[in-house]
Amino acid sequence: MKTTALLFISALALTACHSDMVQAPVDAAVKAAPKITSDLNKTAQIGSASRFHCKDDKIVRIVRIKPKSTAKTAKNVETITLTFNNVTEKLKSTLSETGKSYTSIHWRWIERANHTATLTNTQGVVLADVCMEQ
Repeated sequence: MKTTALLFISALALTACHSDMVQAPVDAAVKAAPKITSDLNKTAQIGSASRFHCKDDKIVRIVRIKPKSTAKTAKNVETITLTFNNVTEKLKSTLSETGKSYTSIHWRWIERANHTATLTNTQGVVLADVCMEQ
């Protein structure tokens, strides 16, 4: 008698805890979603990407970002995004006698007139040397 009562209570508890999931019709979900138009307000990136192959098979990727004409920054400041060893830094142009120079807190990128470039850290340690644009 006890086992029958225990079995009955267990079955009753399992059926009471069980709930059927009611699935909404697919058409209702499609009708509820707003229609997406092709006239989205998109902004285009203005710039160009370059890849440099350096000594010891090191790769440096440069993306040159041209500021918008309405930007409040000075027109002579050019910004690049430099990627080296899966680390990306934003560098700003600085004055240099040897060619174009870009610096950040961590890195310095120098492009010389003979079409070679060098990447150093702020302590002057060369990270990538004799870089040629591909």
